[in-house]
Amino acid sequence: MPKETVQSSTLNLQQLNIIPKETVLNLQQFTMMPKETVQSSTLNLQQLNIIPKETETAQSSTLNHQQILKPIMIPKETIQRRRRNSSKPKLMQEVKIETVTPPFPWATNSIATVHTLQYLLSKQLIIISGDVQCRRCEKRYTMEFDLKEKFVEIGSYVMKNKTFLKERAPSIWANPILPTCQFCNQENSAKPIICSDKNKINWLFLLLGQMLGCCTLDELKFFCEHTNNHRTGAKDRVLFLTYLTLCRQVDPTGPFHR
Repeated sequence: MPKETVQSSTLNLQQLNIIPKETVLNLQQFTMMPKETVQSSTLNLQQLNIIPKETETAQSSTLNHQQILKPIMIPKETIQRRRRNSSKPKLMQEVKIETVTPPFPWATNSIATVHTLQYLLSKQLIIISGDVQCRRCEKRYTMEFDLKEKFVEIGSYVMKNKTFLKERAPSIWANPILPTCQFCNQENSAKPIICSDKNKINWLFLLLGQMLGCCTLDELKFFCEHTNNHRTGAKDRVLFLTYLTLCRQVDPTGPFHR
C-alpha cells in the first residue's frame, strides 16, 4: 500500500479516536515512513490544531508574563514636578492698596479714587477745574465744570444706555468732542492736559467733561488696576469700565454697578 494512503488513513483514524496513538506509531514503523515524512505530517497536524504546540505556547506565555511584569520607568524629573505642583497650591495674588497725597481737593488718598458727591457738596466743592490746551492756538488755561450739573448729565446717560452699551464705550466717549477754545473760538480744540505722573491724573475733571477718551490705553489700564477692575481687552471695554467706576465712586448708591 502506498505511503500516502497509510498516512491519510492514519490521520483519519486518529481524528476519529478509533485507534490509539501507540498503534499509529506502529503503523508508521510498519510502513517504514521516512523521518522527514513523519515530521511533515506532525507539522500539518499542528497547523490543524490537533497536536498542541506546547513549546511555542510555553514560550509565548513566558513572553506575555514578562511583558506584564515589566515595570514602567517614569523619569525622576516628572515625579518631582508633579509632587511640587500638588504640594504647593497656587496662592491668590493680594491686591496692594497704595496711598498717596491727594493731588486735588476732590481726590482721596487712594490712587485713582475721588470723593463722593455728598462729601464734595458738604465741603462746598461744587466747581471742578482742570487744565486744557488749544490744539490750534496752543494756549493753555484752566477750565471749570459745575459738579452737580455735569454729573447729572453723564449719570443720566449711563443709566439710560448701560444695558445697550454691553460694556463697550460708545463713540462719543472713545472720540470725545472737545470744548471750544476761549481764546481763538476754535471748536473741538481744547484738549485736556493729562499729567505724565499717573498718580496725579485729574480723573473727576475728565469724567465731567466726558474726555476720558483722551487718555491712552495704558493710563486707562492704570486706573482699572488700582480700582479692582479687569484691565485687559480693547480700549472701548477698559474705557467703559473707567466711566462706570468713576460714576460709582461719585454716587455709590446709584445705578452704576455692572
